Amino acid sequence: MRRSVAAVMTVVLGLSTIAVASPAQANPQGCTQGDPVFGYSSGYMTAWNDGFCQTSVTRTFRVEIKRDASLSPDPVVSSYDDYYTGTYYYAETSSCDGGRTANYYGRSFFTSHPTYRDTSHYKVTTC
Repeated sequence: MRRSVAAVMTVVLGLSTIAVASPAQANPQGCTQGDPVFGYSSGYMTAWNDGFCQTSVTRTFRVEIKRDASLSPDPVVSSYDDYYTGTYYYAETSSCDGGRTANYYGRSFFTSHPTYRDTSHYKVTTC
């Protein structure tokens, strides 16, 4: 049940969903992740993604909403960790950013590996 939230959130919030972006990066051995998704409606932003692994091990799969500050590193506006023992991981986070207008994007990764996947960057006037 907790793993089917993305579809419900999209319908309930009527989000403008925008997916895909960066090329595939390295994941833990035997694991893959989908393309992260970034959506927003009336300035309320949501990012989500899922990951699959061949073996059941305790891992943490993280999704973040980041603000492109033209600096390194970009600040994290919101994040969620799916700390789970299993083979399917799902993480979703939502946030406003104090009415700021900036470029935002979603990022996902397994915390045991330093590589990640990003969505494209989108200019959003947040709530």
